[in-house]
Parts: sequence; C-alpha cells; structure tokens
Amino acid sequence: MVDSDLETQNGPRARSRTRARKPGTVLLCPLCKSDRCRPVYRLGQYQIARCVSCDVLFNSAFRGGGEEGETFDQNYFLNVHSSAFASHVEDYRRDPSVPVFDRRLDFIESRVPRGRLLDVGPGLGTFLCVARDRGWEVAGLDISQFNVTHIREKHGIDMFRGNLHEYPAEQGAFDLITFWDSIEHVSRPRLDLEHAYRLLRPGGLVLLATDNYDCLVASLATAIYRLSFGKVAYPMKRVFIDRNATYFTERVFARLIAEVGFEKILFEKMEYPLDKISLSRLERAALRVIYAAAALTGRHAQFTVVARKP
Repeated sequence: MVDSDLETQNGPRARSRTRARKPGTVLLCPLCKSDRCRPVYRLGQYQIARCVSCDVLFNSAFRGGGEEGETFDQNYFLNVHSSAFASHVEDYRRDPSVPVFDRRLDFIESRVPRGRLLDVGPGLGTFLCVARDRGWEVAGLDISQFNVTHIREKHGIDMFRGNLHEYPAEQGAFDLITFWDSIEHVSRPRLDLEHAYRLLRPGGLVLLATDNYDCLVASLATAIYRLSFGKVAYPMKRVFIDRNATYFTERVFARLIAEVGFEKILFEKMEYPLDKISLSRLERAALRVIYAAAALTGRHAQFTVVARKP
C-alpha cells in the first residue's frame, strides 16, 4: 500500500483507527530511535510529535496493518480513497499517474539498463504494469492483503506480503527499487531503506516519491491551527493524515538517504494530482490557488528523489 492526502499515487500500511498514546508513554523517533521527542499538534485521535534529535515529525499513534478491517484493506482503496484508486481498478491505463511513471522511467532508463525492479507499496499495481510493458522484470511487495491478491490475480505479477526488511531476496538482486508514496507509511523507514540498499546491485537506483511537509499547504494548515489555538484542525488533518507514520521535509529526507549510503542524482518537487484527491468544490478551488502560489515559491507538496548505490 501507500498513501498521501495530498493522498495516494500508488499504494501499504496502519490499523483501522489510530489511537493517541496514553499519557506518560515514552515517544520514540521512527528514524533515529531517540526518546527526545515531544508532541506538537493534537489532532483528535492522534498527535504529531517532533524528534528533537533529528527534527523529523511523526505520528505517535501510528500502527501498521493490512488485514481485512484494518486501515489498508479493500474498503480503504475502493471506498475511503476511491478518488485515488477507483478509476483504474479494472484498467491500470486509466490511472492519472501513468504519464508521471513513464517520465520517471525515461530518466531512469537513461542511466541504468532495464533489469529487475521491485516496487514497495504498489497500490493497485499501475507502476508495475507500466514498467513491465517497457521491458522490466517486475515484482512487488505490500502489507495489504487486498493489494497483493489484486495484483497477483489481475495482472499476474509476483507479489510478497510483508515489509521490505522482511523480503527474502539475495543481496544485489535488483537494478531498481521504487517507493511511490509508500515510505511515509512504513513503521521503520530507515530499516527499509537500509534493506533496499542491500538488495540493489552496485550502481542500482532507488526512487522515492513522498509528501513534502516544508510546503505552502502545510504552512497554511499549521498557521490556521495555531491561530485558532488548535480549535480549527480540519486543514491539519487533511495534510498531516493519520495513516502516515512519518512526515518528511527535504532536509530531513536528504540527510536520511545520505546516511544510508545513497548518492542523490535527482531531486524534483511536484504536486499530487488534483484528480486523485477527494475534495469539495470550495476545497478544490482553494487548492488550485495554493498550487499556483507554491509553483511561484518552490514550496510544492511532494518531491521525488532518485539516488544511486555507489
């Protein structure tokens, strides 16, 4: 699975309802495991905390889970986030993200030959199908049983159910590993990236697309929350969604991939497709204006990173 609200291009991870931690519970950072963390935003049933050691924001109530009745089940993809997924349940070519996937593969194929590809959190499998059509040997993994079954039965693609750090593959087995809107949903992002590093051959590439929380829409939502003393939390809940484990900024993310050992070769900001977000007419109009302002200021709500294993 994979989510983003600024929302989901591809899609694993979490339990049906996240729960705020009990008072007195020690908060541990999902990146550096520091206990020097403090709550900064309370959003009903969950809260956003900040790690003082590495400055990452994270959902202190996040729980993983992809079984029936949990967060990333069939209901999540076909009902809760139907705007992101319903268009391409039957035909992956109707997914609005297809042109984005083709453009990224054009860039990647100019640097590495087509070979073995692993997609982490592939949603309904659009990217896997696009890559296979272009000649890649593809496989995917997801914690969502619904996604795994759908991709196997609909597209005949090899799928593993579980987290990346549990994936049984030989060192250097892949030429490309992709995280399309999934790294923000995993409970242990550093561990998964370290495992991705081991699974890549020398010179292999990793691609990660995720939400950027040093963006205009996040700043506006935060300002509304603070000016209302936390009483107007709706914009924050739409941006800092409860199904994310970690809320990355460019600075935090760049440091993370460098510490794992990757060399960055592409960083590009973008916006999540409006067609894949469930919005009222007023919200859609407002977001169009924010997108336009973000384009002028360079404060887009998502970014894509391509990095190489030396």
